[in-house]
Amino acid sequence: MLTDLPNIHQDIVEQLDYFISTVSTDFRLLTLNPFGRKLCGITAEHNLMQQPLYVHNFHDKENYHYLLNTVFPHVQKHSYWQGPLCFFDQQNNCIPTQLKVLAHRDLAGNIISYTGIAHTLPSLTEQTLDELNKQIFDDAIEGIMVTDAQARILKVNPAFTSITGYKAAEVIGKTPAILRSSHHGPDFYRQMWQTIEKKGYWQGEIWNRKKDLTVYQQWLKISRVQSSDGALSHYLAVFQDLSVIRSKDQQIHQLVNFDRLTRLGNRELLVSRFPQTLAQCKQQKSKLLICWIDGSQLSDVNQQLGLTYGDRLIQLQAERLQQLAGPEDTLVRIYADDYILLHQTSTNLSQSNKLISRLLEELKQPARLGDEVLLPTPHIGVACYPEDGEQEEDLLHAAELAMFAAKEKGGPSLNFYNRQVGADYHRKALIRQKLLAALQANEVHLQLYFQPKVKLSNGSLAGAEALIRWQDPELGAISPADFIPIAEQSSLIIELDRWVVKQLCRQLVSWQQQHLSVPVISFNISARHLVEPDFTSWLLACLQEYRISASALEMEITETALIDNEANAISKLQLLKDNGMRIALDDFGTGYSSLCYLKNMPLDTVKIDRSVVSDLTTNAKALCIIKSIQLLASELQLGLTVEGIENQQQHQILVEVGCQQAQGYWYARPMPANQMALQLSGSL
Repeated sequence: MLTDLPNIHQDIVEQLDYFISTVSTDFRLLTLNPFGRKLCGITAEHNLMQQPLYVHNFHDKENYHYLLNTVFPHVQKHSYWQGPLCFFDQQNNCIPTQLKVLAHRDLAGNIISYTGIAHTLPSLTEQTLDELNKQIFDDAIEGIMVTDAQARILKVNPAFTSITGYKAAEVIGKTPAILRSSHHGPDFYRQMWQTIEKKGYWQGEIWNRKKDLTVYQQWLKISRVQSSDGALSHYLAVFQDLSVIRSKDQQIHQLVNFDRLTRLGNRELLVSRFPQTLAQCKQQKSKLLICWIDGSQLSDVNQQLGLTYGDRLIQLQAERLQQLAGPEDTLVRIYADDYILLHQTSTNLSQSNKLISRLLEELKQPARLGDEVLLPTPHIGVACYPEDGEQEEDLLHAAELAMFAAKEKGGPSLNFYNRQVGADYHRKALIRQKLLAALQANEVHLQLYFQPKVKLSNGSLAGAEALIRWQDPELGAISPADFIPIAEQSSLIIELDRWVVKQLCRQLVSWQQQHLSVPVISFNISARHLVEPDFTSWLLACLQEYRISASALEMEITETALIDNEANAISKLQLLKDNGMRIALDDFGTGYSSLCYLKNMPLDTVKIDRSVVSDLTTNAKALCIIKSIQLLASELQLGLTVEGIENQQQHQILVEVGCQQAQGYWYARPMPANQMALQLSGSL
């Protein structure tokens, strides 16, 4: 399975007979594989987090100076370096290796870590120098040709034959003139030999000819070889076929900078192009639009139709984007179905805005994937240089925030960044961070409040709803309307729900110890939490831990929790109901299929949302809806609670209609536990 790939890769790293280590930008070892530990004398029990090791621990001063001043600067510029280097183990023994260092960068191009991969080299004493020289000569990928002092060919290596097409027997005894093309005149060769005589060598690009008469470009170096008495004895020529090298360079460039699935650029291309494009915009005083494009369908397609369909969707999106992107634009796929477009434009943005609108229109056209037809809902966020930032990272962040804002609009949408969006995002990020810290620390700044429910027939206490309140030392009071939606965007809402349940259980125990008569207390559970596989088992185990009867509680769920999850929800709710817990459908009247849920779900209570009763005193239709729901609940033998009662007139109407329970500011605002205790004791 694809999900097993990280484990497979880790197994491979641990089994390879290579030194493999990842280090931070301050050269601290983050990981070191078993072979690397064995090579350097580091035990398997050595914890790199608790007992940190650094690059300098494995090198002498000379080596470390070479790493700092040559190797790492080269890696920072080119993203890699390779060459021979000695390691020193814990006993200070020198271990010769062939080392490769790779840089890992973030989206903005900043290096975040390095990986070193090394294999050990045999000592030169293990073979004679003659044998080594012969092996180098025979195995070299460069063509090598040795001549005598009169430039007659004495010896060539296998690579010479592979490149030129001439076998050794066909050229030995002849001069290199048989390789000449007609691209260079006599002056070129005269200057070449003058340089060899003066400097002892010549190197440069030259056009030569193969046996099949093909003319090709070489990188050639010719050196004088002198005998022990200083006299000229031989010439040594070493050359490479530049056309092959450039072809391989192009292939490497494609692999490194382009996405295989779509043929679009990838992150590496964006990292290299972005600074160049910004520099050009600064020089020309032009604008740059950074478009963050989200296809927004891939996850659903992968889950429902499979990865093959997902790949086809990505290819279709890429084709549509390529048709509209200009030749000077940079278009890359950064991951999944997210793309970045860099579009340079003049100070007049009208034409560019039309382009972006066309991108949205094109992407939202029906997508045919085999027998399936999708209606995509793309979202595009746009940031503009220099208005929204002058650095790559700031501009990308602004475009991403604009894309998130486009998503919140619903449906295919386009959104331009504004600073208020950025400020809102940063506030949300801060709230998310602080809420997580508060939950983990079980801070007193998070508290349960309780809002009473009253019996409309006599005004007595019928129950209460547990509500969470948060008073942060830095941000002050944060409304649940702000932090709960943020928590619902991630699994943080599950931690929040469980915190509420545990706090509620503790509070019930405390009230019981005070011998207070406690009515049924309701609590809310999110849609995300309800679908958790262990939800019911955890909840029942929690009640058992605190010895709280399930009948003391009422769980409120919204219609959102039931959409696309009805069968699963029914089984879980029925299990809780069988254990004595009451189930309430919250926010009734705001959804689209509530009547179906009344028919199918194991409910005890329906709670009419405050939006239904807000204009109850002035809107005859609202009164008609309340009467209809009251009659329906009565026929279905369901309890009915009306939320949001704020004045005497609303209260009186509900009494006349015959509603059973209500809650709202008219009766009591949410109150802390100690004040609720006074309410329970009859002191208030």
